[in-house]
Amino acid sequence: MFVAFVAHLARPGSVEADIIAPRLGLTPYEARLALATRPPCVLLTTPDRDRALDVVGALRSRGHGAHVFDEEQFVPSSRMTRIDDFRLDADGIRRESTGDLLPYGDVYAILRAVVSKVEDREHVAYFFRRSGERPWFLRERHTSYVGLGEERTNVAVANFTRLLTRVRSSAPTAVFDDRLVRRRVAERLAEGGVRTSSEGMDLLAHLLAMTIASQGGSPYR
Repeated sequence: MFVAFVAHLARPGSVEADIIAPRLGLTPYEARLALATRPPCVLLTTPDRDRALDVVGALRSRGHGAHVFDEEQFVPSSRMTRIDDFRLDADGIRRESTGDLLPYGDVYAILRAVVSKVEDREHVAYFFRRSGERPWFLRERHTSYVGLGEERTNVAVANFTRLLTRVRSSAPTAVFDDRLVRRRVAERLAEGGVRTSSEGMDLLAHLLAMTIASQGGSPYR
């Protein structure tokens, strides 16, 4: 599947909706709803790559930032490398249980988000890599923060925030973005079954990472 999405709007969506709706195959109402969402906002999911490229071309012709994401590149957070037991080395984050290393210089985007399930909310963070290797993933309440040493507290969200602060200071070239903290993703029907809210947030993280890579020149594979 191919996802055509808006990375940024050159003009307000309320102004653009009626103009671009016919070119997108949407009603003006559907276009207004889609463009009312803070980017990245998905306008089309299709198995037809050319159709997705046509939609992106139409958006770019109006001066908007838009991209096509190939879901073959999608890595759900369940398959990302977990930062669940870590040591902060001089050159990167070391996963104690496996010895895997995330070099600070390989991180180009650190994306903070909140995943909601019923009444449960958890802070998470995605670490996308310049090398194109599998992203790393941090969950607020599923991590041992022993690696923080004396900075560790009894409050998970405080430890989560302190860890992000430490990594950001060691990876100064990485872009930090927290706009997904304010996004809510409901479960919805998707091709082949139900896409959960966490998978929906995972997809938004990939789209945002692609946007950042296109602006900063980092590779996105």
